[in-house]
Amino acid sequence: MKRPSEIYSETIKRAVIREVLDGVICKEEARRKYGIYGKSTVLKWIRKFEASKSNFMQDAERTPLEKYLQELEAENKRLQEELNLEQLRNRALNVMIDLAEAQLKIQIRKKSGAKQ
Repeated sequence: MKRPSEIYSETIKRAVIREVLDGVICKEEARRKYGIYGKSTVLKWIRKFEASKSNFMQDAERTPLEKYLQELEAENKRLQEELNLEQLRNRALNVMIDLAEAQLKIQIRKKSGAKQ
């Protein structure tokens, strides 16, 4: 037996969702009008629609300010990742210098205030 999601076309699903969300009919009336068998089928369609709408907001629906903020957040995240990598690199280099100074018994780092 086919599941309700396989029986009804996307066009029918969207029509049902639109009518229910617009308040034209309730979920139970939609079930009777369109011959939908499952009691929770319409609710599942609505939840799926709302989730996809919020997760995949179209660029056309976004304001320029939202786009700009999203770009800034992406750049901020990228810069934070770069900073973390550079901090790790710096720590690794300092450990290497410490090990080299200990093993070779020489000063690699210059003392502050030393004449050049």
